[in-house]
Amino acid sequence: MTRPAASRDRAPAIATPGILLGTGLGGFLDGIVLHQILQWHQMLSTTQRWGETTVENMQVNMVADGLFHLVTWAFVAVGVALLWRATREGAGQRNWRSLFGWILFGWGVFNVVEGVINHHLLEIHRVHPEAANPLVWDVGFLAFGVVLLVAGWLIQRRDPGRAGASAGRAALG
Repeated sequence: MTRPAASRDRAPAIATPGILLGTGLGGFLDGIVLHQILQWHQMLSTTQRWGETTVENMQVNMVADGLFHLVTWAFVAVGVALLWRATREGAGQRNWRSLFGWILFGWGVFNVVEGVINHHLLEIHRVHPEAANPLVWDVGFLAFGVVLLVAGWLIQRRDPGRAGASAGRAALG
């Protein structure tokens, strides 16, 4: 059954909220699991100025982690608002597989962007600096991000409610 043209035009609207939700939720998972539970690193933990060597530096790192969580919360909040709007406009009638795919894609975006910028370019923290080879963990973080990007893209493309082969590209463009 072919969907009406108006429904096909709205279908890509699910990509943006999904990507924002995935980016925010991926950041939450990173912050909660790696920063708080495992305590492998904090936001500024491998910098010369704010390494984890004094109480004052730990306080700076705690504030930086809090700001990081605030930003990830904002991504989730905007994603939820856009998802609400998209579903009210009819885009939510699409299969939830598409949304899940875009969320995974957004999580991959988070891992790749955060990994490249914070781990490799700015070198403000490593994934697991106390490991025998921290670079392996940093590269693994990036590789996991690429796997999430590819998996998310493939999952959303397999959505039976997807509006033609160009819907995903149109959503990103």
